[in-house]
Amino acid sequence: MKRILYIISVVILTTMLTGCENWFDVNTSKDAPVTVVCEEVMPSLLYFATQGVYDFTEYATYLSQCLTTGGKATTSSLPYKNGWGGFMNMNRHPQWRRHYYDVGVNAQYLIADAEAKGARNYILVTRTLMLNSLMLTTDLFGDMPLSEAYKSNNPPYDSQAEVYAYMEQEFKDLLALYEDDEWINCPTNTVMNEKRDRMFAGDLLKWRAFTKALYCRFFIRKLPNWDNTPETCNAIIKAVDDVLTDGNWAEPLYKFSGGVAEQNCPWGPSMPKMNLGWAQARENLLNSAIPSTFFGNMLGFYPKATKIASSVKGEDGKSLKSGTIFALDPRATRMMHFREDGDKTKALRSLRNNIGMDVSMKNTYYPDLYCTTNKDSLKNTYKSNPYTRDDGYIAYITEEELLFIKAEAQYWLGQKTEAYNTTKQAIERSFERYSVRGNIGEIDDKGKVKVDEEGLINLFYSLRMPADKFTIATLMQQKYVAMYLQPEQWTDVRRYNYSSVTNGITYDGVPVYKVENVYDQTKDGQVKLDNFNQTFDLTRPYNIYAPEWLTEKDQGASFKFTANAWVNRISADPETEEKYNKAELERIGAYKNPDWMRKRMVWQLDQNSGGAITTKGEGDWNILQNN
Repeated sequence: MKRILYIISVVILTTMLTGCENWFDVNTSKDAPVTVVCEEVMPSLLYFATQGVYDFTEYATYLSQCLTTGGKATTSSLPYKNGWGGFMNMNRHPQWRRHYYDVGVNAQYLIADAEAKGARNYILVTRTLMLNSLMLTTDLFGDMPLSEAYKSNNPPYDSQAEVYAYMEQEFKDLLALYEDDEWINCPTNTVMNEKRDRMFAGDLLKWRAFTKALYCRFFIRKLPNWDNTPETCNAIIKAVDDVLTDGNWAEPLYKFSGGVAEQNCPWGPSMPKMNLGWAQARENLLNSAIPSTFFGNMLGFYPKATKIASSVKGEDGKSLKSGTIFALDPRATRMMHFREDGDKTKALRSLRNNIGMDVSMKNTYYPDLYCTTNKDSLKNTYKSNPYTRDDGYIAYITEEELLFIKAEAQYWLGQKTEAYNTTKQAIERSFERYSVRGNIGEIDDKGKVKVDEEGLINLFYSLRMPADKFTIATLMQQKYVAMYLQPEQWTDVRRYNYSSVTNGITYDGVPVYKVENVYDQTKDGQVKLDNFNQTFDLTRPYNIYAPEWLTEKDQGASFKFTANAWVNRISADPETEEKYNKAELERIGAYKNPDWMRKRMVWQLDQNSGGAITTKGEGDWNILQNN
């Protein structure tokens, strides 16, 4: 952290450029700083790469319809004006700049110095971080400068298909180098200790395992549309097993110590933000965000804190002890705390995705999403959410994500029993992250333990993971929950094309994001299995991204409008790209064009006609297919 500001002089004095692919091909300027010590730059590079993970997720958590905002007034002074409709009007997109400037520029100078010294270990780590940043950036924006990036102020855009082809080769080349003893044990490698490498203290074997894990995430993009074949599914399963059986595998967690400013996790309650003047940096809005009804129903929110009926039995057939509970999913009370306000009802509340409720309503009526202190009247002693603490961490990729990747490949291979068991493994790993089994029971109105946790877990499995009704919807919804505040949550929703009853897109015959076994809010409040008889479908929000929801009347007769239009990408950074690279934006059809943001990513398109997708009704499957 002490070296963070070191980078500012490099960034400010570097020519304003827009891309970053070939970081070995540096166009040297006589006016730019050229003396950079790789050991000194590495902490800043890793920090900014971590910020990139946060930047992507800060978009994704709203665009995946996991969270919504509590009203216009809470966002009026921020880029998300009028209920998150301000993306179109943002002058600077943090992830674009994070990749091309903070990560990209510094990676170039770092590698140049490392090459001169023969510090191959620094080159390997930097290339891994660049690959991660590149994948995040193309998955957010689609087409982007790559092959000729950094060669001018207006480099041509490569198609996303070309970006993915490049990444696949780079992964193969990089993993081969991680296996090469002449690189791993190069005598000229420079010491990379914990001060320089906050994640793995320079352990290249751990960095190799991390790179293999990233490749698994890259690989799952082939499913279910791009290349859903037995060969691909088997290769994905093998790739995940290779990571999880690697004795050097350790989750890549960037841990924050907590303290002042950048010492705090960006998801923490202190809401730190990196503001370099040119960057439209943003603090998190979890203090004014609300769980969506879609997410709340996935977690199984009850209408109020309620009592378990003695007749209720879990998956194991045993009756549950009576007591007070708040949600079907035992992770819910670890992710967030309920707050008493309004009518003083104790409950975890949610709000449909839209521009927000009336400004007279209080956000404090809804859960505390930081979940870091014992604030509620029930003296909740559960451990806090590991992501939303000032001393929390940013996860590049988690073990449960890898297990879900494997389960998804098993499912499409036809190994549904194996997929079910692997999904359970992933859920259990997610439980562990939120200390579900580490805390015994829920608590009553007096703060006393009344319900055995194993019973609650069994009830959860019986309703959310019935073995005889296991589908791709079951799997992906559980991954959705586990990916809370993770980049993949929105990527997964898009990979399955927002599959729902609303748009008529199904996979393996089911709408993926139709939530089953939702609690009937009209019932008596008791936890009876018969009361879990409702469904909730993913629907297009009112204006999570305002330009997408406008009609022909608003935009003109030439505007392509469909009721099932969904946001699939973000427009490129306006300040740099519209000012310096307008011709390229016009060439690819992205200049001030709302249709561009509905255009599917390359991995959303049914390229092999494998029959996984079916659609009915209006849908929007035929809109903007060409990549």
